[in-house]
Amino acid sequence: MTAVVDPQVAVSRAARPAGRGRRLGRAGLRGVVFVVGLVLALQVITTVIGSRYFPQPTAIAAALVDQLADGALGVALLSTLGSALAGLVLATVVGVVAGLLLGSSPWTFAIVRWVVEFLRPLPSVALVPFAILLFGVGSTTTILAAFYASLWPVLFNTLYGVRDADPVAVDSARTFGLSRVQVLRRVVLPLALPNVLTGVRVASAIALVLTITVELLTAAGGVGYFISFMQAAIRTPEMYAGVLVVGVLGYLIALGVQALERRMLFWNRRGDA
Repeated sequence: MTAVVDPQVAVSRAARPAGRGRRLGRAGLRGVVFVVGLVLALQVITTVIGSRYFPQPTAIAAALVDQLADGALGVALLSTLGSALAGLVLATVVGVVAGLLLGSSPWTFAIVRWVVEFLRPLPSVALVPFAILLFGVGSTTTILAAFYASLWPVLFNTLYGVRDADPVAVDSARTFGLSRVQVLRRVVLPLALPNVLTGVRVASAIALVLTITVELLTAAGGVGYFISFMQAAIRTPEMYAGVLVVGVLGYLIALGVQALERRMLFWNRRGDA
């Protein structure tokens, strides 16, 4: 028997991707216009002010090109990116495993709850002197600080995602003879994946912030040290160029996490209203 499809419904469904693409295109165009207008306004304002502490955007762009061509900023950028990603990956692995364990075992969570609640509010920056005593000034301290700060969003989002897993699906999996580990891996983790990726998205920004902060404090290299050095040398355009690179880097990391989220949650996409 052949199903009958309403032509109006079919046309409506076919028009959704095109309509959505046009809306996104218009929003992107408005964003570009806003950025260009903001840069032009800053160019006019800084030209009128004429202060060495507020350089013109053209001077910042020239300094950015010079520093990238020189290689100093490029090396610092790779160092910062490597530390931030290492801390984020470590936090994701530990946070997901710990979140699965604590979320699926109330007894275990009750044991470690007070330790977790004590450690979570501690600022990562406050632990930097302790980390320096143990590991010295270098990438290890930076990675550990980024790991510690970004661990908590991943851990608690995973924990709550596990607790919110559909009990019917879990019971059905157990009925079919799946072991506890198989239920966690095949049923609970996929159901908790939207929460997990939300935690990773939040943690990605935190990891970058802590990486830059530790680099500013310890002068151990990276874009944070580059910014601090240029500020001390009163090379203001170069300092702002470093700040601009941090903003662009954060934006690119956010885009990467969003792309990963869309790829892994292809089954969870919502249609347009």
